[in-house]
Formats: sequence, structure tokens, C-alpha cells
Amino acid sequence: MAALVAAALVLFLWPREEPGVKDAVTRRIIAMTRSAEDKDVGGVMEGVSERFKTTDGWSRQDVHRILAAQVLRGQWVRVFTTDIDVREVSPTQADFQARFIFGRSQADKLEDLARDSVLNAYAIEGTFEKEPDGEWRVVKAKQRRLEPSELL
Repeated sequence: MAALVAAALVLFLWPREEPGVKDAVTRRIIAMTRSAEDKDVGGVMEGVSERFKTTDGWSRQDVHRILAAQVLRGQWVRVFTTDIDVREVSPTQADFQARFIFGRSQADKLEDLARDSVLNAYAIEGTFEKEPDGEWRVVKAKQRRLEPSELL
């Protein structure tokens, strides 16, 4: 019995390897996407730094207001992330590019989203940094609205 308890403690306390920069940032992007689908604006904003700025001059507060207006409209929102590309710049910084497709639809698959849906799609690129609390947050970004033909 003592051996089983000791084995359980060893497994529980064994140091876990921290994910690499690319994996950590990709996981953060996916978590933020899921939070948007769950209409959890706060969950999305956990991944946005207080230092955040866009090339258009938007602050973190501006993004919060726009995101709340988009996500909390009361209609079902589907969010798909495609073409995620993360490049490690340093152990505490990574650049990313991704496409985000927002749809007001009941679709479960990207292929079904275009039918009877209202779509907005954006190509976003920016930079994540690992902040002093150990969390990865986006610090700068620029976005470009995608035309429907660019989604094919």
C-alpha cells in the first residue's frame, strides 16, 4: 500500500515539461477562439495584454468593446480559426498569423458555415509575449477583412 501511495505521489509531483513557444501560443489562440464561441468575452480578453495596440491605434479597451458587440448580439456565433502560423522570435516572444471566421449560424463544420449564415472573416497577424505572470498574451496586432473569395 505504501508503494502505491509513493508511486502516485511521484507521478503527481513529477515535473511537467512546459510546452514550447509555438505550442503555447497556438494553444492560447485556440482557447481564445473557444471563449469567443462560448460568448465568454472575459476569457478572450485574458489573452490580450494591457499593453495591446493595433496598427490602427486600437487599445485593449477598444477591442473589448468591439468583441462584446460582436459576440453578445444574442445570435448563435460560430468561430473558426484556420491557417494558424506561429513563429518563435525568442523564448518570450512569438509572431503569429491566422484567419478567424465569425459566423452567425448553427454550423458545426467550416464547410457548412456558408449556407444560411452571416460571415465576417479576418486575417490577423501580430505578436504574443510571455508576460511576468507567465501567461502568453497578444501585445500587438493588425487585421485585414477577408473577402468571401479569399476563404476558398
